[in-house]
Amino acid sequence: MKKLFLVSLLALLSVAALAQLRGNKVQFEYGTYYQYYFENREFDYRVASPTESSTINGMALTPGVGFSFFDGGNVNHRLSLGLDIRKDMGSGRGGRYLDEVTANYDGHLSLKDGSLFEGIIGVFPRHYCEGEYGQAFFSDSTLFADRNLEGTLLKYRSEKFYAELGADWMGQKDTLRKERFMIFTSMQWKPQDWLHLGFAGTFYHYAGSFKAPGVVDNNLIEPYVRFDLARQARMQELSLKLGLMGTYQWDRKREASQTIKAGAEAIFKAKIRNLALVNTFFSGDGFQYLYENKDLGGNKYGANLYFGSRFYGFPLYDCAELAWTPRLGRSLSLELRARFHFCNEGFIGNTQTLSFIFDLDRMRHPKWGAGRIGEPKPRKTPHYLSL
Repeated sequence: MKKLFLVSLLALLSVAALAQLRGNKVQFEYGTYYQYYFENREFDYRVASPTESSTINGMALTPGVGFSFFDGGNVNHRLSLGLDIRKDMGSGRGGRYLDEVTANYDGHLSLKDGSLFEGIIGVFPRHYCEGEYGQAFFSDSTLFADRNLEGTLLKYRSEKFYAELGADWMGQKDTLRKERFMIFTSMQWKPQDWLHLGFAGTFYHYAGSFKAPGVVDNNLIEPYVRFDLARQARMQELSLKLGLMGTYQWDRKREASQTIKAGAEAIFKAKIRNLALVNTFFSGDGFQYLYENKDLGGNKYGANLYFGSRFYGFPLYDCAELAWTPRLGRSLSLELRARFHFCNEGFIGNTQTLSFIFDLDRMRHPKWGAGRIGEPKPRKTPHYLSL
């Protein structure tokens, strides 16, 4: 790990030197991303809850350095190198470890029509994704536990449209480790201030190792429409999201054909004075039907196959949430959430979460920072002369 870090650092210095020789002004970059995450789960042991009562209590720190320079006035290049460090509270000395080295290229391009394009490649933080993926795709605990992507991410933003497409290479095949990768995409079009049309999708290929061959496909898509009435109601947020979900799954070694399941989701949000009330309702065929199954090596699929909230395995699920998200500053983020979970059997338990984030880069580069595409320039309305 130390050798890899030193080699990557030398590569950064070499690129910076070449850029300097070309006459481009090189700027030294540095940043720190810190997150503390706490989640307490309390569920009724008498009910068949998919999640056991437990507590997650941990922190993650990602310091990084790099270089950036402009090329041609409308292109910005950035090379970054960082360390991802995590500590699970109460785990003793064994719970402190270095997860991995992050190293990536991040390029921003400002187009002539005012729209923006960004391309990222390498190992980079997951929060560089700016698309909308709900709890059915990635749970909060998954986002904290798996914080980095290994692959590429492409983003485009215009005045009323945003789209991203990414690939995450999650496993290279060997004796025990499985070959696996995920393609993910999200887009949103805003024809009116109060109307949003969007789409999210993940396409996951979970293949085998040499000792446990086989392939499982797990694909999930959600087209949706969201009505945003915050401006009319003079609130921070007042919205209703209606989405249709479809999943395509196939355990190719055990199933003769693929399984397609459908569902629907409705999310209502109301927020005023940083206090929010959120209600999520889901009805579907049970999207995680392979969760308890095992591969040919006897390993449970579980969280290796599904990354969304376990509650989307129910045919009927409702979550009522009360949240407080105060504004602490440009680089600070604090979220307190209390969630109450219901299924077809009734009330099954509650969770409480606390998330605190400090992002130094948002202070240093508030408009156009690492992993953020920024806001496009509004198109100018043409003026016509009256004759």
